[in-house]
Amino acid sequence: MAILWCGGEDSDWPNGVVPGVSTTTGNFRAGWARCAISPGGNSISNFMKSTPFDGGATITSGWLRWYAASTGTDANTGFFIGFGNLSTSAVLGVYVTGGARTWALGKNEAGTITQFAATTVAANSGANTTHRYDLQVTNYGASGTLSLYIDGNFIISYTGNIAMTGVSNFNCVQISNGAQNAYIVFSEIIAADESTLGFQGLATLAPNGNGSTQAWSNPAYTNFNPISYGSDLNSTFTNTAGQDEQATMIAVPTGTFQIKCVKVVARAMATAGAAATNLKIGFNNTNNSTVAEGATHALSTGFAPVEDYFATDPTTGTAWGASLSGYQLELRSA
Repeated sequence: MAILWCGGEDSDWPNGVVPGVSTTTGNFRAGWARCAISPGGNSISNFMKSTPFDGGATITSGWLRWYAASTGTDANTGFFIGFGNLSTSAVLGVYVTGGARTWALGKNEAGTITQFAATTVAANSGANTTHRYDLQVTNYGASGTLSLYIDGNFIISYTGNIAMTGVSNFNCVQISNGAQNAYIVFSEIIAADESTLGFQGLATLAPNGNGSTQAWSNPAYTNFNPISYGSDLNSTFTNTAGQDEQATMIAVPTGTFQIKCVKVVARAMATAGAAATNLKIGFNNTNNSTVAEGATHALSTGFAPVEDYFATDPTTGTAWGASLSGYQLELRSA
């Protein structure tokens, strides 16, 4: 039982149309997320596609949870979010149905929407107010089930033929726009192969200070934590293998919880002819003076996200606790 994917910033959506980013108060939970993303393209036939599920996993049953907020008057059908496959533009999930700002169960295949549920569900009744959604798909195919929960309450379910042409399983999250742009924004998106109803949220712990080691050039943490999300105008860099670059992180939100998984993601590239063309990402645990990274990533010559999922703490070999106090982000040239 595991987290399949999680994300909430533009770097998590490198496929399909480019997402928009909102930092408007009320469109996301401050202290958990630092922005919300909106589906780009201004059309229900345009799709944002996430990075693949961890390890290239595919599923036919699973859960998806997110927060959403309305930023304006939603006068047209669209704004889909749900499960998809990177090989096609089709999403199975929930969508807004017109100006009433209600949600329905259905599918969007390249802009053709099919509604499954006979009843729509009112939500997002006020602009810039977030609501939590949990979607369950069971036995995707000719006899499958979709169920929707809003703010932890069961709302509606549908059982029947939920298959989409050319899609035999899911390996990513997809979002499509309505006939207007950026009226629905999403944050704290998590896909899992277990129930997400007990999950408290997805916290974005961005760099907020220089760490113990800065062996790279242009090393200040601000060079890889830009104010403009997705901006590649500045960077930290090295052309020597075996060098470390570290940064402190924003603290986890207040509360009592257990960390189930930590994802580390960086946008990176290797210039043509570089001596160091691989990257490892991980942690510097100052509590036990241990540095540990995940897999070696071979970089392309254009900026692209690289990411690792850590279900357990690689610096201790045990389960995560409730805090990441003393942990730093780690980049290593390889």
